[in-house]
Order: sequence, then structure tokens, then C-alpha cells
Amino acid sequence: MFTNIQNAIDAATSGDIIQIHPSATTYSNITINKTLTLVGLGHDPITNNQGLTATLSTIYFTDNATNSEIKGLTIGSIGKNGTITNLDNIHIIHNKIFSISITQANGLADNWIIEGNYIYNQNTCVQTTSDGWLIKNNFMLGGVSNLNVTNLVTNNIFFSTNNTIDNFFLTCTNTVISNNIFVTNGNMTEFGISNSTNLDFRNNLTYSYAGNTIVTLPGTNNLDNTNPMFVNTPSGTEHEFYNNDYHLSNSSLGVNYGTDGTNIGIFGNNFLFDMQGRPDLMPYPTDITINNNVIAPGQNLNVNFSAIQKQ
Repeated sequence: MFTNIQNAIDAATSGDIIQIHPSATTYSNITINKTLTLVGLGHDPITNNQGLTATLSTIYFTDNATNSEIKGLTIGSIGKNGTITNLDNIHIIHNKIFSISITQANGLADNWIIEGNYIYNQNTCVQTTSDGWLIKNNFMLGGVSNLNVTNLVTNNIFFSTNNTIDNFFLTCTNTVISNNIFVTNGNMTEFGISNSTNLDFRNNLTYSYAGNTIVTLPGTNNLDNTNPMFVNTPSGTEHEFYNNDYHLSNSSLGVNYGTDGTNIGIFGNNFLFDMQGRPDLMPYPTDITINNNVIAPGQNLNVNFSAIQKQ
């Protein structure tokens, strides 16, 4: 119905769902100022035979976008715009994102859930000064910053390709960090927690594919310098998200090692992590067959259309 996403947003009523088609052209920046759900078919191009995904440059949230949800998209960045009076309870799930940054929101952008995403900024993937954020089951090529005691970081994979210290946690205070896997194929040996204090590490794992010894994590029940034993991560390409299988093999010490009794990493916590970024409960076309491709004027074209739902 629309060729421009912002026009669709402006025409929408609070509570609407906007479905965004894959395109060879990147959609422009958008501003969301009401409660909406934006949904694509997934961020991995193999979900369609033309290799396309729905890509947005930047999503800005502004006033009254509370309870909005973003899923199944490729996104340059997510931030805020203008004065905010209510930006709580945003849900970001199953996307490919360069970075998320919500700062100076004065406690009015609380209780966000960031889960199931592939976030690939090699510096800071998620930055927030708000309360109650849950950052879970994401694959991140960088770290997080400015978190406080109300935020929880659990069941993520943090991957570093740097050859020096990678600041996985920057200016964070009293944050609980549990069931994560921290891995590197660079030469780093230090574990970056720059300007951070009283971080509480529980049941995490660290490992260097370069064979280096990483400094011991503070906290309890951490598996320091332990191979996670992913199902498939070829040497030298362990960080290449789409080409690898980050399930834990049966012999991994991370199996059922989480604080909740499930696996550590992105497939734990009873979360259905999807490497293609397909939204839950959405049907996906699998086959289109035209039964009579030669017809006379006025005749019907008979088409069989098949689809499945992600399990």
C-alpha cells in the first residue's frame, strides 16, 4: 500500500502492524511516534531466492512509541529523537542491527527487551542509561555500555576479533552478567571492563581461539579459558555469523550450565534463537506452482501456494 515506510507510519493507528517487504534498495530513516509493530521476513538473504532483505537506515523512537516492537529487519542503528515522555517497554527481536543507543532518557525509556538479534558493531553494540533493560540471547561482535544494577545481560555470545583489549563492558556498574559466552579469535588476553565497577559474573565462559589465556573473570561458577565446543566454527572464521552453527555440542561444559539449568549462550534460556532472523509465528512461503501457464483470455490461472510456520 505504501512505497515509503514513513508514510505508512504516519497513516497508521496506534497498535497497527506494518509489514515491510524485502527490497534491493535500503529504506530511508524513519521516526516512530506511536505504538507500532514493524515486521520483516528475516535478516538473512537465504530466506528468499533473490537474496533480499528489508533494510532500514536508522529507526528513531520519539514520544509515545511505548510498547512498540521491531522484528525480522536489517537496521543500521536504533536511537531516540526529540523530547521523550514515554518510551518504555520497547521490544527489539530477531533483527540484524549495527548498534542501539538510548542515552539521556531520564528514566523514561525503561524496560526494553533486546533479544535474538545479531548486533555487529565491533565497539559498542548496546548503550543505554535507562533502567530495567534485558539484553538476552544476542550474538554481538562488540560490547555494551552504561548499564546499571537494574539491567541484566544473559545468554549472549560476545565475540571479539580485536588483537588488544576489547571493552565488553564500558562504564557499567553493579550489572548482573550471567550465562554468556565470551570468545575471541584475535590476540587479546585481557577482558575489557573499562571504567566499570562491581560487575557480577555468574556462569559465564571465556575462550581464545588463538590459544591465549584470558584473565579470570570475577564472580562465581565461571568457566574460564574453556572451549565452548560449538557444533561448527571452522578455524579462522569462528566469528562469521551466517556460516557457523553456535549450538553447543553434547560434550560442551556449557550444556545445562546456566543459572536456570539450561545451556549457556544464545540457544539457552528456552529461547528459540533463529539464525535467519525470522519472526516467531509468521508463515513463510515455500512453493508456488502454476498449473496452467498457458491460458485464453477470461480463463483462470490456477496457482498452488504453500507456506509453513517457523517452529
